[in-house]
Amino acid sequence: MIYCRMKELIIIRHGEADHMVEDLTGGWTDSHLTELGVRQAHLTGKKLGELLSDRNFQFYSSDQSRAVETSSVIAGYLNIQPTLAHGLRELNNGAGANLNHQDASRVAIPVTIPLVDWTPYPGAESWRKMSLRVNAFMESLNPEQETTLLVMHGGSANAAICWWLGLGIGETNIAFELEPCSISRFAINSWGERTIYKLNDTQHLITLADS
Repeated sequence: MIYCRMKELIIIRHGEADHMVEDLTGGWTDSHLTELGVRQAHLTGKKLGELLSDRNFQFYSSDQSRAVETSSVIAGYLNIQPTLAHGLRELNNGAGANLNHQDASRVAIPVTIPLVDWTPYPGAESWRKMSLRVNAFMESLNPEQETTLLVMHGGSANAAICWWLGLGIGETNIAFELEPCSISRFAINSWGERTIYKLNDTQHLITLADS
């Protein structure tokens, strides 16, 4: 890991997307936000607008449709457009992309050990390969910018969190559950330690539970 001057990292998982409600695989499936996902993105943008109103920050988003749609809504509350980044994409599921789970199971590759090197479908990435891609992006960030905002996916966000915490790739049996449009914040404390300030925060979405 390259230690830079970045003091705060904010990670947003994209809003609810088609594949999450239509029995489709995720990964590189071309999935778009549902109506609920759009509403989640607006509430997230409003919250981030309040949080970042007095800060300079760099803003990046995965270039996959569901992340682009989420970040575009958020951008309306921040008066800044995200830079789209291939490096923030979800794990490439190769031949499994755009298939329902039953059809995907027909082309799936049996699990191999170590799990971090298993490729689930022909042409897919392993967890290690995706993590190396995400890590390379994280280490390319502008070292002069103290706050970084990223819109990404469940898997790639896990890789970014592991990078922030210095957990390595596949070296720990740890995963982080992130809900659609959750806000996760990481900061360096006064001791110079990399901390988890908030993880999977969905308090800003609470009004959706009553609608």
